[in-house]
Amino acid sequence: MRKPHRYLLCLLALLTMLTVFASANGLPRSSIYIGIAGLNDGITHVAVLGSEPYSRPLSSPPEALTAALPDGWYVWDWTSYDPIKQAMLFSNVPYPEPFRVAVLHEDNTLLVTDEAEHTVRMQVFTVNAETGAISTLGPWFSLFKQFLCTFVFTLLIESVMLRGFGFKLRDNIGPFLLVNLATQILMTLTYGRMLLNDDWGQAIFWAFAIEAVISIIESLAYARFLRGHTRARRITYAITANLASFAIGALLITPIYTALAL
Repeated sequence: MRKPHRYLLCLLALLTMLTVFASANGLPRSSIYIGIAGLNDGITHVAVLGSEPYSRPLSSPPEALTAALPDGWYVWDWTSYDPIKQAMLFSNVPYPEPFRVAVLHEDNTLLVTDEAEHTVRMQVFTVNAETGAISTLGPWFSLFKQFLCTFVFTLLIESVMLRGFGFKLRDNIGPFLLVNLATQILMTLTYGRMLLNDDWGQAIFWAFAIEAVISIIESLAYARFLRGHTRARRITYAITANLASFAIGALLITPIYTALAL
């Protein structure tokens, strides 16, 4: 690749990085995915319930849903049931703790689950439509899914950039995979864990320090182990590819996660 083109890649990586901090649209939002297991024929609506009324309802739920609610529980968010989807996404309100799920059938019978806790952002719950039991695989499952989402895209983005900088993937496949695996695990256990558990603003703040550490690690590793071209180009590639994969990965966490859950 010619030098002006490499400079263009560096500029694009920087601009993409700035996009992450200028917009929160792609970052993880507080959301619940509800899947229905067991006999689910005749279900019309599914709702998330809280123990206190929600002060800013988005729309009025069906009267049949509110009429059969247990005492002391209120609809916070609801949706029509879609039997084609494997899970329904609720992401419009700050969810109550604890919460319950209500499943309304065509004959207006209402199934209400036990209480559950929303412990991480983008958490998947499964409701048994026969018993009313609700279960989740917990925060480590969400973290592992996030790792898979970002790791795959990191490999795709950085392999394209590797070729763009003139390195042969065949000659560098070993260090390329090992370095990305190690740094992606570090990213997931630090920045990624903050995104799923804390306010995303705090995660963005710490992302600067974490990203700087990872950039240093990748620069040193690639300067030592990549084959071909000068040391300066190896370091430039490491920094550029790291910025681009981090920014694009952060913006794609929510849509990819949603696609896997639904």
